[in-house]
Amino acid sequence: MPRSTSTLPAHARFDLLTHVAELRAELSSITCPRERRTIAAELKAALAEAAKLTTEG
Repeated sequence: MPRSTSTLPAHARFDLLTHVAELRAELSSITCPRERRTIAAELKAALAEAAKLTTEG
């Protein structure tokens, strides 16, 4: 995994990555289509934010 050069504090990066993991776990257990779409959208946004951490510099 590339080392992040983000100016975010370490705890904020950790919180974001934890949030991504929690959304993935939640998405795997949801059967309601509406909830799945909502969580999938949140996950997509969180993944985009996490991706920025490895491309900032």
